[in-house]
Amino acid sequence: MTQIPAGWYADPDPAAARPGHPPQQRYWDGAMWTEHVAPGRPPGPVGGFKTTPDGERLANWWPRVGAVVIDGLIVSPVALLLGLPFLLGYLRSYAAYMDEVMQQAESGAMPGFTSSLGVGAGDLLALTLVGLVVTVGYHAGFLRWKSATPGKMALGLRVRLRDTPGQLPWSAIAKRLFVQHGASLFTVVPFASMIIGWFPLLDGLWPLWDDKNQALHDKLARTNVVVRSPQP
Repeated sequence: MTQIPAGWYADPDPAAARPGHPPQQRYWDGAMWTEHVAPGRPPGPVGGFKTTPDGERLANWWPRVGAVVIDGLIVSPVALLLGLPFLLGYLRSYAAYMDEVMQQAESGAMPGFTSSLGVGAGDLLALTLVGLVVTVGYHAGFLRWKSATPGKMALGLRVRLRDTPGQLPWSAIAKRLFVQHGASLFTVVPFASMIIGWFPLLDGLWPLWDDKNQALHDKLARTNVVVRSPQP
């Protein structure tokens, strides 16, 4: 028996053919009909786009980048405002250190390179933690509530488990955020940031060559970013 390939086909539900009902397609996963429907979609595969196993269209890379930019514009001012006391403390510490360097230079002595590594370290760590808490809280709350951050919602995207539709579980959200933002903790460790600082870039670029359009944080959490409503 010839197996019908997965794709979008005319909805076999009799209700879809009643008079006055708009044309509707339903996704066939290769073995059975799914609950995913789309208005007016021509029969066949989803226009060459990649999909989840049950037929939801995967988001392209550029909309994902746009969502990150929008979310950054929302989160950054909040994190900066809450972390302002620590930022000012760090700047004061660095200014005092530079004054000391200038005084020693005038006297013919120069401080060692390592003496600058601990300047304002406490304030810098606190500032990093504030930014991390705001970022993680923002993403975790919206992913659990709406399955999408405001940036993703603005561009018609959402996040779901690759193999199971529905609300994201906390475990998947935690895994995504750990991989996405955990590296920021190392930015205050001397030299560590130079070793691990490349990871967020690699994570962000990964969907460009991944066959499932997943970033590394999607891989661990077994999630996909999908288009909210399939477009005809």
